[in-house]
Amino acid sequence: MKKENMLVIVLICMAFAGVMIHNHIQEGEAVETAPGKAASGKAIPDSKEAGIQWKTYDEGLQLAKSRNKHIFLYFHADWCTYCKKMEATTFMDKKIWTYLNEHFISIQVDTEKDTDISEQWKVRGLPTIWFLKPDATKLDSLPGYVDEDYLSKVLTYIQSGKYEKMSFNEFMETLKRN
Repeated sequence: MKKENMLVIVLICMAFAGVMIHNHIQEGEAVETAPGKAASGKAIPDSKEAGIQWKTYDEGLQLAKSRNKHIFLYFHADWCTYCKKMEATTFMDKKIWTYLNEHFISIQVDTEKDTDISEQWKVRGLPTIWFLKPDATKLDSLPGYVDEDYLSKVLTYIQSGKYEKMSFNEFMETLKRN
């Protein structure tokens, strides 16, 4: 068999395998490539302590005040494609959930079940993230899907209190210089 024919067969097999893996991921099946890693390469939380430690709305507000931590308020719905994407990628990143658990009180609100809270926050699109001071004073919102790299920078900006001294764009410039 010629080298070219063999190469074509290998490429077809690789494409077929890629389609199969993609379809399994789309169906919500976990495809493991190595222990503790999903097909995407993201860390898979392997215990109850792993992953974001979500709180209910009232519990989270009370904890934030008593622990003097900023609030990460995440609005989502079961039908929201970008919410599911963010939960499967961004929120599965160990760096993200570790940082959130150490420095924030994370609250998730299902807009279909907690309509009063969603209306209070005037949530119009999903996903939506709000950042609050420990006393629940609004800082700013972040609408739409956010990848782990960008979210990591926003979390650092909020947690460090840099929002009191500079704009986010200025903060990003300081990161580029360092």
